[in-house]
Amino acid sequence: MNLEDNRKPTGPRVLQGVKVLDFSCVISGPYCTRMMADLGAEVLKIEPPGGELLRAAPPHRNGASKLFSQLNAGKRCITLDLKSPTAIDVVKRLVADVDVVVENFSPGVMQRLGIDYPVLRECNERLIMCSISGFGQTGPDATRPAFAPIVQAWSGYDAVTLHYQPTIDKPLNMGLPVADNVASLQAFGAISAALFYREKTGVGQYIDIAMFDALLGTMQKDFQIILEPNTFDRIYGPIDTSDGFVLMMLISPRHFEALADLIGQPELKSDPRFSTTPQRLNHYAELMEIAAVWTATRTSSEVMEALKNSHIPVSQYRELAETIDDPQLLHRNMIAETTDAGGPLRVPNSPFLFSETQAAIAPWVAQIGEHNDTVFRDELGLDLKTLRAN
Repeated sequence: MNLEDNRKPTGPRVLQGVKVLDFSCVISGPYCTRMMADLGAEVLKIEPPGGELLRAAPPHRNGASKLFSQLNAGKRCITLDLKSPTAIDVVKRLVADVDVVVENFSPGVMQRLGIDYPVLRECNERLIMCSISGFGQTGPDATRPAFAPIVQAWSGYDAVTLHYQPTIDKPLNMGLPVADNVASLQAFGAISAALFYREKTGVGQYIDIAMFDALLGTMQKDFQIILEPNTFDRIYGPIDTSDGFVLMMLISPRHFEALADLIGQPELKSDPRFSTTPQRLNHYAELMEIAAVWTATRTSSEVMEALKNSHIPVSQYRELAETIDDPQLLHRNMIAETTDAGGPLRVPNSPFLFSETQAAIAPWVAQIGEHNDTVFRDELGLDLKTLRAN
């Protein structure tokens, strides 16, 4: 069964027929709705008249933000000034015919605009609405301004990361927007579950996703360590070779025994520090020091080849650029192409592979307000001149 063939921009999809109204911007909401679009949902993105913030975010080429395009491919786009009463009336008309609303405004904004869940549910009692925020819709920190770097610092995520860097005593600079992406994934899963529940019961519902909550759930081991302090911990990190670094993991007895034989120290198998799995994990740093003596006299390529032949998990440290033409990703059709105002753009494809349906990024990205006429005039029957005047 060649599932890789099921990453095509046409064909049946699991969310085909699901309509989504997307008020979100930046990453946490748009990534969620992009995944829904990949699965066939009809996503209508609502932007302010000048376009959302991410359209201005680098990197650009030919005036188009590549970041925006990767996160918003396959969505129709309209513009509305939500401070206008006319625009709010349009939103209510749109909501009457959608399945899902996604937004990531600051808590309280949708209520002030007059389009929070209780109001929109009156327009559509089967509606599923998901709000994504930094700290949630209620509680003492609900209205606290929050972006991924703030949540990652406040949640302990950055401190946990620092604990695994023994030679560093200052929190690292913000790297990947982990809080945004984790919240996106949680929102995607929650919306899918709510759609399933609605299929069984006919009942829609409101979903409150907080980046703080979502990120906390990813720190499983470290959360338990603070509740039951344990002085032994494992650090999976680089060990020196003669020309660089590699990462190896010695988790199972088979991995450990294979390494002991490979480096010519079979006596390690009876060493009380390593003879059982609990002891081996408790003395993991010492085991890595022994392995590092062997790797230090060999090149990274030599270490990689030897460990792979012994079926020991190992990797070199690669640059992201090296993954673009990775044979495994190419085999799985994970590098795709979409087209925006700047031209063709290579992007990661949908991460889903289904046996019976397709899942793929759409080959197009809408420009600001590209679907205004289609939605306002053709689908809602509105007078465009009146709408623009407001």
